[in-house]
Parts: sequence; C-alpha cells; structure tokens
Amino acid sequence: MGNNYDPVAGSYDFLSHLFFGQAEVNAQVELLKYISSGSRILIVGGGTGWILEKISAIHPSGLQITYVESSFNMMAQSKKRDCRQNEIGFVQLPVEQFVMEEQYDCILTGFFFDNFSGESAATLFHILHPLLKSGGHWLFADFYYHKGEGKLWQALLLKSMYISARLICGVEGRELADTEPLFAAAGYRQLYTSFHYRRFIKSIAYQKKHEADL
Repeated sequence: MGNNYDPVAGSYDFLSHLFFGQAEVNAQVELLKYISSGSRILIVGGGTGWILEKISAIHPSGLQITYVESSFNMMAQSKKRDCRQNEIGFVQLPVEQFVMEEQYDCILTGFFFDNFSGESAATLFHILHPLLKSGGHWLFADFYYHKGEGKLWQALLLKSMYISARLICGVEGRELADTEPLFAAAGYRQLYTSFHYRRFIKSIAYQKKHEADL
C-alpha cells in the first residue's frame, strides 16, 4: 500500500479549499458532535492535523487521541496544532503497520479510504474494526460517486483527481472503493448521513453493534 503525501503537504489544505471550498472541512466537522467527553479517539490519515484543533475547540481537555499519519511532512504540521489540554499520541506509520491492543470509543477516517483499491480498503477496514469498542462511533467522510447515479462532471473530476494523485503521490486507488457494504456486513448502524459539494462528498456517522446485539 503506497500513498506518499509528502510532496503536497505544504499546499494540501490550500488546494482542498481552492477546489472544494469548506466542503471537506464541513463534512468532517459536522460529525464531531458524536464525540463524547473523555473519549479515546483514533484518527487515521489525519493529514495536516487541522481536525485536532476543531476537536479541541469542542473538548478542550479530557480526550486521549491517537493520531496515525504515514506522511512525515503531514505529521510535522500536525504536531504544531493547538490541542489544548488533550492527550495526543502521534504515530507516523501506515495504518496497516499500526498495532494497538486497547480499543477506542471513536474512530475518525476523513478522506482516507479513497486512497486505496477496493481490496486494500477491505483489508484496512478489518484492521480498524476490532479497534472500535462495542457501541462506539466510526465517523466517516469521503468522496462519493456511484456509476449510473453520479453526474458526468463528478466522474471527470474524480478521474483527474486520481491521475494527479497517482503521478504526484503514488496513490494506489484508481476509483472509489465502495465501503458501505463493509460497514453493513459488520452490522454497523448509520446514525447520520449528509452530502456536500452537490452530492460529491458524503458524511456518515456509524455506530458499531453493542455486544448484546452480536
């Protein structure tokens, strides 16, 4: 599994805002209401770390956050963020190399799975799934496009995005992996769903089955 965002770390947020305005930010921020005080949180592929400041603005203290990001340059920016009094553990590794025996109350994957092929996305899901506590929340935001339903401009934009990402960052994915069947098969419940940027971006708050329901 490749994906090296070091070459674009310095301009990533600027480019995101240039093309999508606040859509990528809003798609993730609106999910933060599902984070409870005192939670243990796993953030995977957090990029430049702006999400840490958004979370800390809501919960200035009491959170234990594990922040997993494979890019050295992205991680360097993330470590400069103001996380208030929250406890942050920075882990610079690809998530497939991340090992943790304890579980989390919440997992956040913002624009993460779009980097991978369908097979790799499934592998990563099954790595992360056991790390979430029974009844915990998985906060998911990503690009959204289904053949036969999506618009032509979405298909063209998505294709150009993948070509650029492959050439510059060696991104593995060639098209969006359909992750919703993975969550459904594992018994997750969708608590909240919304769309952004003319339905090109989707936010979902999932809840993992309680042990009593298994």
